[in-house]
Amino acid sequence: MVYYLKLLLTSCFIILSVFGQAQDSITSFQVDVKFTNLKSQLKDARFKEDSLVIATIYTKLGDFYLNLGLDSEAVKEYHLAQDYHNNKDTLFVWLNARLAQIHLGFKQFDEAKSFLKESLEVANYLDYKKGLAKANALLGSVSEKEQRYDDALKYQNTSLELYQTLKDSTGLAITNENIGSIYEDLEQYDVAYRYFLKAFNYAKNSTSDTRNNILNNLGDANRKSGIYDKALFYTEQALSLALQTKNGSQQESALKDMARTYAEMGDFEKAYQYLSNQTVANEQELKRHNAELVSSLQILHEVKERENQLELLSKQNEISKQRQLVIVLFAVALTVVFFAILVYFKKKKKQEKTILQFKQQLLKADLEKKTSEEKALKREIDIQVSALTNYSLNLAQKNKMLADVSRTLINVKDRNSEFIKSKLESMAKDIDFELSQQNEWSELLGFFGQIHPGFFDKLKAEAIEELSTSDLRLCMLIRLNLSSKDMASILHITPDSVRIARYRMRKKLPLQPKEKLDVFLANV
Repeated sequence: MVYYLKLLLTSCFIILSVFGQAQDSITSFQVDVKFTNLKSQLKDARFKEDSLVIATIYTKLGDFYLNLGLDSEAVKEYHLAQDYHNNKDTLFVWLNARLAQIHLGFKQFDEAKSFLKESLEVANYLDYKKGLAKANALLGSVSEKEQRYDDALKYQNTSLELYQTLKDSTGLAITNENIGSIYEDLEQYDVAYRYFLKAFNYAKNSTSDTRNNILNNLGDANRKSGIYDKALFYTEQALSLALQTKNGSQQESALKDMARTYAEMGDFEKAYQYLSNQTVANEQELKRHNAELVSSLQILHEVKERENQLELLSKQNEISKQRQLVIVLFAVALTVVFFAILVYFKKKKKQEKTILQFKQQLLKADLEKKTSEEKALKREIDIQVSALTNYSLNLAQKNKMLADVSRTLINVKDRNSEFIKSKLESMAKDIDFELSQQNEWSELLGFFGQIHPGFFDKLKAEAIEELSTSDLRLCMLIRLNLSSKDMASILHITPDSVRIARYRMRKKLPLQPKEKLDVFLANV
């Protein structure tokens, strides 16, 4: 009964603390005042052209955005700081470490390492131990995220030695916690516990958030080792501290660990109760974070808008003064040039009229010339098309006649004497030889190329398969709109062979099933 009363009080405290945290969040007035002050300082620094002060204020603006959770805006401000002050000094080391930390949060490990390597080089050169310690600690965190645990331990131990030299208790607390986290990943929970304990001893003067993290880690390490009484002891301390400081994310983490511990102990009822409280805390923290983020963005928007309005008013005042001066000058100039403009436009109008008449005459002459050229070109094309068609038909007729003569001579060769037979065979061979000559084809292709330039190049480019000389001849004859009979005569084949050749030709071209071959070739 006492346990349930305690659990109920804890739940109420969580809800009230989260509500109180929302009430105690950064007020609009605080954000407005701080942002306005920083912008005012930046304006003064720019006026004085002091690059170091400008970079410092941009750095503060980056910290301001980072505290509000606006990481992308923070990155912009840090880069502006580097643009104004690119000296290799301690500020450069600090800015690179900040940028690396943000990229680490985004899991952009290569970018983080790039910034950290520059930090290490400059910090080494300056013998800036705190910068070296910070850079090594962050490189250790990157290596841990990449599961390169040997490198992670090397970097963290280097950082630890530097913080010991500096006697920096907060740095020692965070670095020992980082080392404990690495051993926890390696499932060496007893070693992790020892480092977490060292971290907690160093964290007495650290922030409550750091102490809370370490307490949660102490509880988690004991839970994973099966030492549940210690796990509950540390996690309850973490929960108590989170409730006191009204830290919603730490409350959620502690409640989740309590639920896990009780679940592993087999007390599922308590685990369920803590898990329910964790869900409530999670929802409240999410609402608070979103509300705070929206509020911050709204405030920044209003501040920037007001700043833009002030700049606009300032510019408008300058423009107004310049406008008044321009109006006075314009009034004086207007009186002087008015009559000159009037005379100029009268003269210009007369010139434009003359030029317009001349242009119309030129256009008329040009139109007549183009009309004549088009008519002459059309006549020339018609003559060439007619000549090409006649030439093709004559070639067909000649081939037909020669084929008939060849067949006749071959048929009568057996009806005569040996001399006549030999002579006739010789004549038939000569005729067949003439039929196989390519000169007429060359002339025909030449005529066709003049009328349809580029036809064969385009056809070859669009073909699916390589086209032979016979394929190109067939396409040329189809493009001339010759009948199958005429094409058979010209190609010295049968009409059925022409049909088969057309069918095979379709397979070599990108035709649709219902698209006609002659239509396709006409559009090439």
